[in-house]
Amino acid sequence: MYYFSVRKFWKFGWFCLLLQYAVSIAYGTEFVDSQKICHTLDDKLMGAEQLRLGEQLQEWDRQYQIEGVSEVSDEVYDQILAQWRRGQRCLNLPDRLPQPVQPNTERLVKHPIPHTGLKKLEFKEIAPWLESRHEVWLQPKVDGVAVTLHYENGHLVSMISRGDGSKGLNWREKADFIQGIPKTISIKQSIVLQGELFWKLNEHVQKIDGGQNARSKVAGWLMRKDMPAQVTDDIGVFIWSWPDNSTPMSQQLSELAMLGFDLAQRYSHPIVESQSIAQWRDHYYSISMPFATDGVVLKSFPTPSSSAWRANQNSWSIAWKYPLKSIVSDVVDLTFRVGRSGVVNVIANIEPVRIDDKKVSKIRLGSLNSWKQKDVLVGDKIQLTLSGHGAPLMEKVIWRQKPRQYLNTLPLENFHALSCLSYSTDCASQFVARLTWLGKQLNIRGVGEKTWMVWVEKYGLSELLGWLSPDWQNRLPKTQQTANALEQLQQAQHQLTANWLKGLGIPLKSEQLEKIAAITTLSEPEQIEKMAVSETRKQALQQWLAAPEIKQALQTLQNLGISH
Repeated sequence: MYYFSVRKFWKFGWFCLLLQYAVSIAYGTEFVDSQKICHTLDDKLMGAEQLRLGEQLQEWDRQYQIEGVSEVSDEVYDQILAQWRRGQRCLNLPDRLPQPVQPNTERLVKHPIPHTGLKKLEFKEIAPWLESRHEVWLQPKVDGVAVTLHYENGHLVSMISRGDGSKGLNWREKADFIQGIPKTISIKQSIVLQGELFWKLNEHVQKIDGGQNARSKVAGWLMRKDMPAQVTDDIGVFIWSWPDNSTPMSQQLSELAMLGFDLAQRYSHPIVESQSIAQWRDHYYSISMPFATDGVVLKSFPTPSSSAWRANQNSWSIAWKYPLKSIVSDVVDLTFRVGRSGVVNVIANIEPVRIDDKKVSKIRLGSLNSWKQKDVLVGDKIQLTLSGHGAPLMEKVIWRQKPRQYLNTLPLENFHALSCLSYSTDCASQFVARLTWLGKQLNIRGVGEKTWMVWVEKYGLSELLGWLSPDWQNRLPKTQQTANALEQLQQAQHQLTANWLKGLGIPLKSEQLEKIAAITTLSEPEQIEKMAVSETRKQALQQWLAAPEIKQALQTLQNLGISH
């Protein structure tokens, strides 16, 4: 493959290695020797980048805890956090992020019982976690906004956002406008429930539909400053914890249903063996649901007394996420490939990652102008996914490395539709692309891009139709493979004129080419009128016919008697 690499234009030094840390297989990447990475990085430069990345993670924490949403998804955040922690360990620095500062507002209140959060495990870690536990239940992990519902004397007195787990925003007034939240219950003593506000979806299949920004819709509704104009039925609530209830789980679920919270009973399952966990996870990933989910949760019973609960500390509940839809990887190099028409396509070479069952090491970033608009450089972190057709594509840039050092791409802007009609060192990519296209139009089988490349590099093929010359053909090694290729080259001479012209890049449509009786008529005004060529194409055709390499190629075809 012919391409221009970034390394041919600029020496990146430490940029080519910075922050290329491995994330576990659970995050879709291959394992890398972390010690080797640590020893190849410049501590000072790495430390500066780690500081910036840590600050970004804290900002995402602040957005999530205070506003209920973040610029990045949970799965992307988890991958970036894992990379940051690996970098911290390389530098022998603490790998725990400070909690973001909560806003100074009267709406900020203390949770009656802290939100403990969930530790995320890989499948191989679940069996050891289960070994010491006797009663375990499974629920889908609803993707919404976590809240505390506090009832006193049968009345809802507060609805508190998760916040930092200890304090959150008091959304009690908004609760009056959510039809799915009971404002009164039959039990009169103080009750604290923890759960998830979710955006209701119709027959939502997570594997197909993804998250659909469901959490952001709930958070946006809750965070707006003005009070709602009417009660909404778009938001539901899934109660996943009743901290002060010491009764068996099955009884808790029945009591919750009687209080008006029936979803937990419908979507909770006792786990007898670890194999069933994977089955339930696949089940919830693939069936129609009334809400978005991002995995399953396992809970062991009995839980500790609520007086022992601490924010972000939880040993009795864990989450096992669904397969990642979005993967984060680092750009390690950029290559610029010139196509046959002169369009420059930019390809990002990335740290290899696995998306579903595909191993991905390259991502197309589009044309030169498209790449400039996306602003992607070596060292950046990009978010990847698979398109509907299974092709990997970049969703967005998650992290841009600083300082930004942009490349001199002026040499790449010299390519156009009539450049590289013959071979030169700078023209290798476009010239081989032209030959490959020509071979396809002439139905030359068994001769692809790699073969054309070898013929250009090793055997001096420098003209578009130079391979028709017996003198050139005699340079090739005398092998069976060569004999088969020469047979195909001979058969190409029987192709229609229209196929030859299309292969040479004539700027006409297929239906116009079919009206050409002979090559010699291409410059005749009557022929142009017969083909109904637009003024724009007429100009392009005149420029194409005036190119010396095209004149030579057309003369070669006439000499061979290709005129039908």
